[in-house]
Amino acid sequence: MYYIIDNFEKKTPSNIAVETVKLACGSNINVYLIETVHDLTQFIGFGKYKNNKIGNVYFRGQTSLYNGSMIPSLYRGKTRLDSITWKYNARINAAIKGKRIFRQYNRAVFEPLIQHYGVRTPYIDLVDNVWVALWFALHQAKAVSINTHEYVYYYDSKEEYAYIILMVSDAREETTQFGVYKGTDTTLVDLRKATPSYFLRPHAQHAYMIRKNEEFPGDYSDLIVGIAKIPTSVGFKWLGSNEFLSLSSLFPAAYFDSGYKILLKNYPEEENAGIVNQFGSIQILTD
Repeated sequence: MYYIIDNFEKKTPSNIAVETVKLACGSNINVYLIETVHDLTQFIGFGKYKNNKIGNVYFRGQTSLYNGSMIPSLYRGKTRLDSITWKYNARINAAIKGKRIFRQYNRAVFEPLIQHYGVRTPYIDLVDNVWVALWFALHQAKAVSINTHEYVYYYDSKEEYAYIILMVSDAREETTQFGVYKGTDTTLVDLRKATPSYFLRPHAQHAYMIRKNEEFPGDYSDLIVGIAKIPTSVGFKWLGSNEFLSLSSLFPAAYFDSGYKILLKNYPEEENAGIVNQFGSIQILTD
C-alpha cells in the first residue's frame, strides 16, 4: 500500500492551506498550497521518505487536476478501451516491422519513446527533476491535426495555479532490457538509460514513462501520493530565465535532436486527421 502524504501542514513552520479532492480511483487526497521552495523541497522529500520501502516517487507537472483523473493519452475520451487497444497494438507492431531502423528497439522501449514525441500510448509521462515538472505545470499546449501530422505549440499558462503531482512506482528491478524496470503493479522506463542520447528530448526532460501492469490501464490516479498546488506567478518567479528550462532546450529542434529527425522521416504517417486525433503522430512543434 502506497503512503499518501497527510498532515504535511504540521511538518513545516509555514502556514500551509490544505484542501481535499477526490481522485478517480475513489481515494481522497490532500492538496497543499506551496509558496516557498523550502516547503516544496520538504514536501517532495516527505513523499519519497514515506514510500521508500515500497517504491520510488517521480513527478508530473500539470496545469489542472482534471477532476482527479490520470488517464493516458491513448484512452482519453474513450469508453471501449479493449477496441482502441487492439487497434493500437496492430499499429505499433506494423510500425516496428515496417522499418528496419525500428526493429532494434524492444517494444517496451519503443512505445515510451514514440509517446515522448507525440504518439498516444497507454503510458504516463513522468520526470525525476522537479524543475522540469514545474515547467510543464506552468505551460499549456494547443494541438491541431492537419492531414498526416499533429501540430502543437506551448504557451504560458493562464491558470491561477500550477500542480506538481507525486506518483509512485514499485518497479525497482531492472529487466534484461536496460532502463526498463518491473514491479508487481507497474513497469517503469528510464528513457535516458533505455535510448541513446541522439534522441535528445527525453534526455533534456529527465524523462521516465510508467505503465500499470494491466491489459487496459485506463486510470493511474491510484498511484498519486501527493499534490502540490503552486501559485502560477510564484512558479514563474522560481523558474526565472534558466536556459535549461526553456522551450528550445526541453524540445530541441530536429537540427539538434537527430532521433526526432529519424522519427519524422521513418515513423508511418497517418492516413488522415481523424486517425491522427485518435492515435497521435510524431508531433511538429510550432511557435
